[in-house]
Amino acid sequence: MSPGNDRVVATARATLPATSRLETEVRAGEFVGMADDPRAGTPGAGPTPTEYLMMALASCTAITLRGYADRKYDYAGDIAVDVAYHEPKAVGASRYLHRTVRLSEEIPEQDFQTMIDIVERSPVTLLLQFAWSVRTDITNGPGELTASARTVS
Repeated sequence: MSPGNDRVVATARATLPATSRLETEVRAGEFVGMADDPRAGTPGAGPTPTEYLMMALASCTAITLRGYADRKYDYAGDIAVDVAYHEPKAVGASRYLHRTVRLSEEIPEQDFQTMIDIVERSPVTLLLQFAWSVRTDITNGPGELTASARTVS
């Protein structure tokens, strides 16, 4: 299939003016932001490109879970997602993303197991699994870790 026949799902543009050091205007549709790569000890004008990627995974995970929860059952709790990018110091060790999902209210075990599967199929997770290993911890309601999953690239 040629690129002309493909469905465009999302677009983005980055513009780095000649007059700017590293501050880059980023656009997605009508939304405009700033990306930067600040040097040590200097404040940045915006998140780094890597931080934008982490925000994309975190927000997509939360949005996907909320959409599923709203369609399938009545979950009124909060969904919080943290993502950290790890570069192990050990020679030959692979970089990976560690995602932690927290549900503020406990849900039935069967629904919780389904939510674990849903997390692993969020659109950004599916995009990233080709480049990184994504490790996910999920907490069902207040309390301790109750499940872990790993998407292996």
